[in-house]
Amino acid sequence: MDRSSGFSLINPRKLTPIGVLLAACVAWGAFYFLAPIGLYRAGSDYPYLILGGCLIGLLLGLAVFEPGTNVAPSMRPADLHRTLKQIYEISFVIGMIGISLRVADWVFLRGLSIDTEFLKNREKIESAGTNAFAMISIVMIPFSIVPYMIHAVAKRNGERVGNAWKAIGLATLWPILTIVIGSRSSMFMSLGMIIISRLVIFPHTSRKVIALCCVLVIGLIYAGGLIFIERLQQIGLNVEHVIRLSAFTHLAPVTQDYFYFASKLPEWGRNTLFIATTFIQYYVHGVPEFAYLVEHYQNADQGGTYSFNVITRLAAILWGVPYDGEAAMFLMPRVGIYTTLFGPFYVDFGPFTPMFCFAIGALVSWTRRKVLLGDIAALPLYICFVIQVAATVVINAIQSAYGIFYDIAFATLWVAIAVARRRSPAASGATAT
Repeated sequence: MDRSSGFSLINPRKLTPIGVLLAACVAWGAFYFLAPIGLYRAGSDYPYLILGGCLIGLLLGLAVFEPGTNVAPSMRPADLHRTLKQIYEISFVIGMIGISLRVADWVFLRGLSIDTEFLKNREKIESAGTNAFAMISIVMIPFSIVPYMIHAVAKRNGERVGNAWKAIGLATLWPILTIVIGSRSSMFMSLGMIIISRLVIFPHTSRKVIALCCVLVIGLIYAGGLIFIERLQQIGLNVEHVIRLSAFTHLAPVTQDYFYFASKLPEWGRNTLFIATTFIQYYVHGVPEFAYLVEHYQNADQGGTYSFNVITRLAAILWGVPYDGEAAMFLMPRVGIYTTLFGPFYVDFGPFTPMFCFAIGALVSWTRRKVLLGDIAALPLYICFVIQVAATVVINAIQSAYGIFYDIAFATLWVAIAVARRRSPAASGATAT
């Protein structure tokens, strides 16, 4: 039997980039109307016109390379198994090395400990600066998720590659380790990619699995909230103080209804209400912050050096390109908050941001088309793009949550596999047509 006759990498209609973006916008609207919060309003319509233009540009870009009909990639069974096995094994080793280097950096060079408070661990990381271990490990860690994706693709196509529990264990190891530093964004980035991989790769997903994913997400939000409360207690703050005065709550403050409801609840209930409300504030605050940014930004357009500062810093190290990291940090009118996907792009491109968003969307759409055509090496980058698009209304997940390192790692994997295929006549049949 030719198991490759029905070969495919993903379910083409599940969790499409356009679908997740629209769902994120609907969720934002629901939170806005239902939660006990109020939002900052700009003094003119211009910020909202830019915001609307960015959303439309991104949506149009996401549709550019979307195939009009279902595509049917083909691959010989021997090529399929060999390619999957190679990517699985290489990624597993790279991911393990990356996590090991990061743990070594934390423990031996920075002195982190599971017995140490979250805040102190974060201070140790930030105060120690960067080093070779950190730089190398950050680019290698994203590979820890790839074996699970490859195992799922193999199972989808009747092949057996790797071990499910080993792949899942490696994929979840890094998110678990981020608890040591209390980093919620990194944890959600990694786990989000794992969940999306499960939902879009496997041909059928039972309601129980979907329910489990929902429970897992809610549980992670609650656990993240408890971590946040623990961090507050370590610096002597209470939840009522934080929900009024945290940076991300300034332009999305709670109303008096919140305090009325909180006063009627026991401590666990107040903590639960706090976690739910701060999550909603966290989710919606990017839009008013974007409006405030557009309204008050006075500096020149940065031409990409702000959103993609990792590349700029690397150029400064390698070729002496001028770069002032401290000055770049204070380009924003308000520092330390999220401004949706579009905020950093606005700092770089000003009124031309909608056009850049179209280009970003087109890149995602082109990558998706390659995946639909059967390019296995493009799959990790596509999954990464999906989670970054899903975060559009909240955060620029390219600039934050190690997103750019995931993009670089997976793009490098894609290019490396493509080069290897060109050099290997035996593997040439693995290239999708």
